[in-house]
Amino acid sequence: MTERAEYTDEEWATVLAAPVAVISAIIGASLGGPVGIMKEVAAAVKSFEQAAETKRDNPLIVAVLLSLKERFEAFGGGLDDPALQQMNILELGQDVDRAVEACRVARELLEQKAPPDLSAELRTWLLEIGVNVAHAAVEGGFFGMGGERVNQAERDMLVRLAEALDVPSPL
Repeated sequence: MTERAEYTDEEWATVLAAPVAVISAIIGASLGGPVGIMKEVAAAVKSFEQAAETKRDNPLIVAVLLSLKERFEAFGGGLDDPALQQMNILELGQDVDRAVEACRVARELLEQKAPPDLSAELRTWLLEIGVNVAHAAVEGGFFGMGGERVNQAERDMLVRLAEALDVPSPL
């Protein structure tokens, strides 16, 4: 199923929670300072913008992007939206196991409801978001010098996310 209307509100909230869970898992795997976190969030936003241009042939990804855009535009209006509650980056970042589990649950739902090719592309895209976030900031070092672009904790998390999403590991 590729249209938003083909999912219940709860199912769609599960699908929408997956991109944010990926972001949260990578950020939470190796919490950096505020500047690093801002760079990582900016990388996630850039991933969404790029997907809007490059993933137009996947109606499932397009539907996710449109729903996320609507949710984030409405964010100031009400924090009681169930999807927004599931997408709390800071809270999920403090519990990376929960974020990984959210990805696994989304994968299972997508495997049941979406065409295999569209589901696989969406799940691969989710991991690409994680890779982009992991590469966004230098971790460790002194004022950004001498650190590493993707540290071991982030590499380990990318492997866990790949397993949860059932896609090939980028490492």
